[in-house]
Amino acid sequence: MLALRCSVYAIFLVRLVAIQSSPDVLEAENAVFFEGKQVIPRSEASGQATLKMKKGQTVSIEFCLMMHSEIEVHNVWYSNDGESDLITITVDNKKMGEVLTEPLYKDGAGWNIFKPSETLDHFIYLSEGRHQLSLYIEKGDEYGVEIDKIELFLHNGKEEHSLDCKVFCFDDISYDHGIADTGFGHYTSKGKLVQKSKKTLCAEEDNINIPIFHDSARKFIISVNHPHYTSFANNRMADFDNCKMTLSLWSFRDIDLSQTQRVTQSSEVATLSVTPLKTDWQSNLISYGLIIEFSLDGPRIGMMDSEIGSVIKVSFRGIIHPVDVSMQYFGRWSKWSESTNKTIYSNKTWDTWEVPDFRWREGRGNSIRLTITAFRIERIQIEEIVMNKRGLAMDQSMMVYYDGMTIIEVVDIDAWWRVNETMTLKTLNDGRVFQGVDYFRIYRKIPWSENNFCQVFVMYQDGNVRLLPITPHGLDWIPFGSSILIGQSDPMAVRPAAPLRNADIDPKELTIQLAYLDGSFLSLKLDVTMKETMIIVSNPFYARSLTSHPFLTFRSMWVSNGNADVDNVSVDGNEPHHILSGWSTLRGTSFAFFRKCISKHNTLSPDIRVKIID
Repeated sequence: MLALRCSVYAIFLVRLVAIQSSPDVLEAENAVFFEGKQVIPRSEASGQATLKMKKGQTVSIEFCLMMHSEIEVHNVWYSNDGESDLITITVDNKKMGEVLTEPLYKDGAGWNIFKPSETLDHFIYLSEGRHQLSLYIEKGDEYGVEIDKIELFLHNGKEEHSLDCKVFCFDDISYDHGIADTGFGHYTSKGKLVQKSKKTLCAEEDNINIPIFHDSARKFIISVNHPHYTSFANNRMADFDNCKMTLSLWSFRDIDLSQTQRVTQSSEVATLSVTPLKTDWQSNLISYGLIIEFSLDGPRIGMMDSEIGSVIKVSFRGIIHPVDVSMQYFGRWSKWSESTNKTIYSNKTWDTWEVPDFRWREGRGNSIRLTITAFRIERIQIEEIVMNKRGLAMDQSMMVYYDGMTIIEVVDIDAWWRVNETMTLKTLNDGRVFQGVDYFRIYRKIPWSENNFCQVFVMYQDGNVRLLPITPHGLDWIPFGSSILIGQSDPMAVRPAAPLRNADIDPKELTIQLAYLDGSFLSLKLDVTMKETMIIVSNPFYARSLTSHPFLTFRSMWVSNGNADVDNVSVDGNEPHHILSGWSTLRGTSFAFFRKCISKHNTLSPDIRVKIID
């Protein structure tokens, strides 16, 4: 009896917690079309509109679940001006309860006064997928009732869910975490995932950051395969919505130099000050001094704004006489540069100045000084002052191996973020050495294509590795998504790195010996099959403590379910965890990073698994 009471009390607590959270809302005006449907504008309604219903009418509202859930109809919000109405609510043709509206007589003013019903007594357990909530007006007067919204609670213990049918998720996706087919024996000790991720609205930002620790990490496997969900879409283009990725570092507009007092403008990263300097009455000239002080992001947070060269543009509005402009900059070397002078004429009204690479400093302490001289009678108005990053050159690649089945290329990136760091690659079949490599990539021949190859492996100088399985039949290429940083890194870094010094590769065996700048080294074996692409890592030497520095770091992106390169992680075959919430540390020896929800971003990018063998 005591056990039964405890169980009932536990269920009550679970539901109480859910009731205290925010409900999901179905707007009644979004009901599917039916004959005589009336949507009425109402200023006090949650969506500024209601659905007008009368006796005998039935409407249905579609919603979708991303996982098995117990559903409760919490409130039906309505307005009424007349006699009571009786509303029957069903979900998938199963009755959830009834709502009896309160009578109200306001001569029409009552239609903009909204009231909630009481919570219905019934719960219903639903599978993932599409469902319908229906409202039927069983009794009512000639004026009917207006429905504003229906509030639902999902008792599934998950924080991330959506009723939007634009996102479809599968609750039955799982991974086999066994290692019987690897031939490497049994696991020995537990590894640990640590949550270091943050939220983002930018789909091109790697906001998922999960260091992986282990007390030895002597042998482990990283493998990728195609997503477990089924989709025939191959969305693969970049999405820069809500991203700050722009050429412009700062800009100021509409500056009137004719004012006698000091002028100041400020932005998030820069401040502009204008001061009249002097007037030469004999030549009838006047000079103004402009100082722009600004900060720049740099390698400490994985950015190159402070390292890359800049282009400064100054444009004037409607000048008549020539204007002389002198530009100096102050930055990394803590001294002002030589002046660069230009004369701007009325037929052009603008000009640019270029600042070479490595002249700015990371953070604060950067300045540009402009001295503008013009005829005193001229009203000088600057339309815009802007500083952009210089344009980047295309990646320079070179093929270093080809045998009809495998292609290996080395690549040089313009403005690689690891400033002044590159690696050396050596091909062991012929002893050739290639200097200044920012990353190298390996292609394999596509079995069902006569002449086409697909990338399966890319490794950057910062230790980041991207993997792909063989391109599916009928597609030209599929996108990368999540990645794995192989090597020890600082787990507190905004953009972690494990910089490489050398990579020695045997093109026939596809084995790679890696040497890191911190003195670490390890061996990789790349194995590409029809089923998956796999890296077997062995024989490591770690220069730093495995307690403080992870041996791997998982990197990916999650904006929302349905817009993510990963949305779940499972450990040792246990219940999956959402990638960004509900956990801080997970212990195990086998980790699968995957998606349950079909993503509009990199739809066919692969799932990643990590298995610690020893």
